[in-house]
Amino acid sequence: MIVNRGNFGLFRRHRVEPDRPVLRPEMGPADWLIEVFALAGILFFAGYAIYNYSHLPASIPTHFNGSGKADDYGGKESFLILPGVALFIYILLTLISRVPHTFNFTVKITPANALRQYTLATRMIRVLKTVITWLFWYISYTTIQVARGVSEGLGGWFLPVILGFIFVPVIIYFLMARMKF
Repeated sequence: MIVNRGNFGLFRRHRVEPDRPVLRPEMGPADWLIEVFALAGILFFAGYAIYNYSHLPASIPTHFNGSGKADDYGGKESFLILPGVALFIYILLTLISRVPHTFNFTVKITPANALRQYTLATRMIRVLKTVITWLFWYISYTTIQVARGVSEGLGGWFLPVILGFIFVPVIIYFLMARMKF
Protein backbone atom coordinates (compact mmCIF):
# COMPACT_ATOMS: atom_id res chain seq x y z
CA MET A 1 0.00 0.00 0.00
CA ILE A 2 1.42 3.37 -0.99
CA VAL A 3 0.61 6.28 1.32
CA ASN A 4 0.71 9.78 -0.04
CA ARG A 5 2.31 11.65 2.86
CA GLY A 6 1.17 14.94 1.39
CA ASN A 7 -2.34 14.34 2.76
CA PHE A 8 -1.67 13.47 6.40
CA GLY A 9 -0.99 15.53 9.50
CA LEU A 10 2.27 17.40 9.63
CA PHE A 11 3.17 16.37 6.13
CA ARG A 12 0.14 18.00 4.57
CA ARG A 13 0.96 21.25 2.83
CA HIS A 14 -1.16 24.15 3.88
CA ARG A 15 -2.97 25.67 0.97
CA VAL A 16 -3.56 29.38 1.32
CA GLU A 17 -6.68 30.62 -0.40
CA PRO A 18 -5.62 32.19 -3.72
CA ASP A 19 -7.16 35.59 -2.96
CA ARG A 20 -5.89 35.71 0.64
CA PRO A 21 -3.33 38.52 1.05
CA VAL A 22 0.04 37.68 2.55
CA LEU A 23 0.47 40.48 5.09
CA ARG A 24 2.32 40.93 8.34
CA PRO A 25 0.51 43.48 10.50
CA GLU A 26 2.61 46.13 12.18
CA MET A 27 2.75 45.98 15.93
CA GLY A 28 0.90 48.75 17.73
CA PRO A 29 1.61 50.02 21.25
CA ALA A 30 -0.61 47.34 22.81
CA ASP A 31 1.27 44.63 20.90
CA TRP A 32 4.63 45.97 22.05
CA LEU A 33 3.42 46.06 25.65
CA ILE A 34 2.19 42.47 25.46
CA GLU A 35 5.52 41.38 23.92
CA VAL A 36 7.44 43.17 26.68
CA PHE A 37 5.41 41.33 29.34
CA ALA A 38 6.03 38.01 27.59
CA LEU A 39 9.77 38.58 27.16
CA ALA A 40 10.06 39.89 30.73
CA GLY A 41 8.29 36.73 31.87
CA ILE A 42 10.75 34.48 30.03
CA LEU A 43 13.81 36.39 31.30
CA PHE A 44 12.47 36.56 34.86
CA PHE A 45 11.56 32.88 34.73
CA ALA A 46 15.03 31.89 33.51
CA GLY A 47 16.72 33.92 36.25
CA TYR A 48 14.32 32.60 38.86
CA ALA A 49 14.93 28.98 37.82
CA ILE A 50 18.72 29.36 37.73
CA TYR A 51 18.81 31.10 41.11
CA ASN A 52 16.54 28.61 42.88
CA TYR A 53 17.81 25.38 41.33
CA SER A 54 20.76 25.00 43.70
CA HIS A 55 18.51 25.64 46.72
CA LEU A 56 16.01 22.89 45.85
CA PRO A 57 15.79 19.69 47.88
CA ALA A 58 16.57 16.40 46.12
CA SER A 59 12.86 15.58 45.71
CA ILE A 60 10.35 18.09 44.35
CA PRO A 61 6.72 17.95 43.19
CA THR A 62 6.44 17.04 39.51
CA HIS A 63 2.66 16.95 39.17
CA PHE A 64 -0.39 18.58 40.74
CA ASN A 65 -3.89 17.10 40.63
CA GLY A 66 -7.09 18.91 39.66
CA SER A 67 -7.54 20.34 43.17
CA GLY A 68 -3.99 21.75 43.09
CA LYS A 69 -2.35 19.28 45.48
CA ALA A 70 1.06 17.79 44.68
CA ASP A 71 0.50 14.13 43.84
CA ASP A 72 3.82 13.04 42.32
CA TYR A 73 7.44 13.75 43.17
CA GLY A 74 10.72 13.39 41.34
CA GLY A 75 14.33 14.53 41.26
CA LYS A 76 15.17 18.22 41.34
CA GLU A 77 16.53 18.05 37.77
CA SER A 78 12.92 17.73 36.61
CA PHE A 79 12.49 21.37 37.71
CA LEU A 80 14.41 22.44 34.57
CA ILE A 81 11.68 21.02 32.34
CA LEU A 82 9.30 23.88 33.16
CA PRO A 83 11.51 26.76 31.95
CA GLY A 84 12.52 24.66 28.93
CA VAL A 85 8.91 24.04 27.92
CA ALA A 86 8.01 27.69 28.56
CA LEU A 87 10.88 28.85 26.34
CA PHE A 88 9.91 26.37 23.62
CA ILE A 89 6.27 27.57 23.66
CA TYR A 90 7.42 31.21 23.67
CA ILE A 91 9.61 30.67 20.60
CA LEU A 92 7.00 28.55 18.82
CA LEU A 93 4.20 31.08 19.33
CA THR A 94 6.51 33.93 18.31
CA LEU A 95 7.30 32.14 15.04
CA ILE A 96 3.67 31.18 14.41
CA SER A 97 2.52 34.76 14.88
CA ARG A 98 4.73 35.81 11.96
CA VAL A 99 2.64 33.93 9.37
CA PRO A 100 -0.99 34.91 10.01
CA HIS A 101 -1.94 34.30 6.38
CA THR A 102 -1.59 30.55 7.09
CA PHE A 103 -4.02 30.53 10.04
CA ASN A 104 -7.47 29.03 9.93
CA PHE A 105 -10.10 31.73 10.44
CA THR A 106 -13.80 31.58 11.24
CA VAL A 107 -14.46 34.28 8.65
CA LYS A 108 -13.53 34.45 5.00
CA ILE A 109 -10.33 36.44 4.60
CA THR A 110 -10.52 39.04 1.87
CA PRO A 111 -8.20 41.90 0.93
CA ALA A 112 -10.64 44.22 2.73
CA ASN A 113 -10.60 42.45 6.12
CA ALA A 114 -7.20 40.71 6.07
CA LEU A 115 -5.22 43.29 8.02
CA ARG A 116 -7.82 43.50 10.80
CA GLN A 117 -8.21 39.72 11.05
CA TYR A 118 -4.45 39.13 11.03
CA THR A 119 -3.95 41.82 13.67
CA LEU A 120 -6.61 40.31 15.94
CA ALA A 121 -5.22 36.78 15.52
CA THR A 122 -1.60 37.74 16.16
CA ARG A 123 -2.61 39.79 19.21
CA MET A 124 -4.49 36.81 20.62
CA ILE A 125 -1.39 34.66 20.15
CA ARG A 126 0.73 37.29 21.93
CA VAL A 127 -1.70 37.39 24.86
CA LEU A 128 -1.72 33.59 25.11
CA LYS A 129 2.08 33.52 24.92
CA THR A 130 2.26 35.97 27.82
CA VAL A 131 -0.30 34.08 29.89
CA ILE A 132 1.43 30.74 29.31
CA THR A 133 4.85 32.17 30.18
CA TRP A 134 3.65 33.56 33.52
CA LEU A 135 1.57 30.43 34.16
CA PHE A 136 4.71 28.30 33.92
CA TRP A 137 6.53 30.69 36.24
CA TYR A 138 3.73 30.41 38.80
CA ILE A 139 3.82 26.60 38.62
CA SER A 140 7.59 26.75 39.19
CA TYR A 141 7.13 29.14 42.10
CA THR A 142 4.55 26.83 43.67
CA THR A 143 6.75 23.80 43.03
CA ILE A 144 9.52 25.47 45.03
CA GLN A 145 7.13 26.46 47.82
CA VAL A 146 5.78 22.90 48.12
CA ALA A 147 9.29 21.42 47.97
CA ARG A 148 10.34 23.69 50.85
CA GLY A 149 7.20 22.83 52.87
CA VAL A 150 5.85 26.40 52.75
CA SER A 151 2.76 25.53 50.70
CA GLU A 152 0.66 22.47 50.00
CA GLY A 153 -0.10 23.09 46.33
CA LEU A 154 -1.47 25.34 43.66
CA GLY A 155 -4.82 25.81 45.38
CA GLY A 156 -8.30 24.78 44.28
CA TRP A 157 -8.77 28.11 42.47
CA PHE A 158 -5.81 27.51 40.14
CA LEU A 159 -7.48 25.42 37.43
CA PRO A 160 -10.61 27.59 36.95
CA VAL A 161 -8.59 30.82 37.00
CA ILE A 162 -6.03 29.56 34.51
CA LEU A 163 -8.73 28.23 32.21
CA GLY A 164 -10.29 31.69 32.39
CA PHE A 165 -6.97 33.37 31.53
CA ILE A 166 -6.66 31.09 28.50
CA PHE A 167 -10.25 30.99 27.24
CA VAL A 168 -11.28 34.61 27.82
CA PRO A 169 -8.78 35.99 25.25
CA VAL A 170 -9.84 33.30 22.78
CA ILE A 171 -13.54 34.11 23.26
CA ILE A 172 -12.86 37.84 22.93
CA TYR A 173 -10.91 37.17 19.76
CA PHE A 174 -13.77 35.14 18.23
CA LEU A 175 -16.31 37.83 19.12
CA MET A 176 -14.13 40.61 17.71
CA ALA A 177 -13.35 38.61 14.55
CA ARG A 178 -17.07 38.23 13.82
CA MET A 179 -17.85 41.94 14.29
CA LYS A 180 -18.38 43.99 11.17
CA PHE A 181 -16.77 47.41 10.94
